[in-house]
Amino acid sequence: MTQPNDAVAGKQYGLRPGAEDFPLMVVISIIYPCNFGCPMCPYTDGNSELRQFYHAHDGDLIPVRLWEKMADECGEYGAWMRCTGGGEPMLHPKMVEMAEYAKAKGARIWMNTNGSMFGPMPAYRMKLERILKAGIDLIEFSMDAGDPDTYAIVRPPHRGAPRDPQQWWSNHVGNVRAALAMRKEFRTTNRIVVSMIRQDIMEGKMDAAVKFWMEEVGVDEVITRKFLSWDDNTTIQLGHALDPHLYKRIPTEKNEPCVWPFERLNVDTLGRVALCGQDISFKTAPLFPNVNDASLKEIWQGERFNWYRKLHLDGKGAEAWPCRGCSAWLAGIRDWEHGWLKVLKTSGDHVKEVMKKDLGVDVEIYQPHHDVPLAKW
Repeated sequence: MTQPNDAVAGKQYGLRPGAEDFPLMVVISIIYPCNFGCPMCPYTDGNSELRQFYHAHDGDLIPVRLWEKMADECGEYGAWMRCTGGGEPMLHPKMVEMAEYAKAKGARIWMNTNGSMFGPMPAYRMKLERILKAGIDLIEFSMDAGDPDTYAIVRPPHRGAPRDPQQWWSNHVGNVRAALAMRKEFRTTNRIVVSMIRQDIMEGKMDAAVKFWMEEVGVDEVITRKFLSWDDNTTIQLGHALDPHLYKRIPTEKNEPCVWPFERLNVDTLGRVALCGQDISFKTAPLFPNVNDASLKEIWQGERFNWYRKLHLDGKGAEAWPCRGCSAWLAGIRDWEHGWLKVLKTSGDHVKEVMKKDLGVDVEIYQPHHDVPLAKW
């Protein structure tokens, strides 16, 4: 039995508490087609051929049966199902019903979305209402800007620039505001957050954008993510990063283990499993059983995942493929302190504060205990 590693700067590493038997989060590719054409998205045509691959292999959408199979397992452990992928999850014709099913089974849901399918048309607002009433735990609106002109560049429609940038911006800001208003009306505790990528176009704009979303709109948290190129999975260049110093001298070795295989597992629309979120092409999928044929639990506890964990805990992660070529891990972006668990803490605290201030009610909201000692394995 391998013990947690405490050899790196006095810190202890190992499986996250609660991940001994099952991942804390299953990151799921819901869909690959998208109605946006974001220039720095790894799935946008020209940046990769991933959408063409999945279309050719009948993998545009996750099958409902596969989703329900994973929801049954995740519900048993109260694990998170993160709805993401190469396209807009709410374009999946059964996404609302799938979310309702998973919540009824006891799973927790984090949805990444561009927000376009939540309004302003009444039919779209109804989708938002059902998602919130189902008890979705967190909606992350990927906005990447705090003003209409920048938004039109970084988040354009699939076919090109918006005809009216101001209206394009207003519609999508309005959808975020609608989610906050509905939460208040329904007295639900859904976390509503916004995310922005730290890309070069945001130079001199980031602070104002964060202030806009937090103070003018009133979201629960603004996630500012480091810029990624996804390495050999795309043609995106790291020179577009707002923090170019991170990538100037990327080391070839690293003692600190990557956090990913100690808390999360990735599944695509075909049921394939990847070692981590950097492997968006699922090149590591042949190393693992397919979720259509095996349980998430047995894959998580399997020999291959344990082999990678041991290598990382021994300070030899850079000897393994694909870890040795991972700019995100080697540059320190995939770290143990500034991830999704921290977002849950800060956004959850804000929800409780807002519900008390606006409605005069004390609410209970799930908060992870990620500061307890790491599990042995």
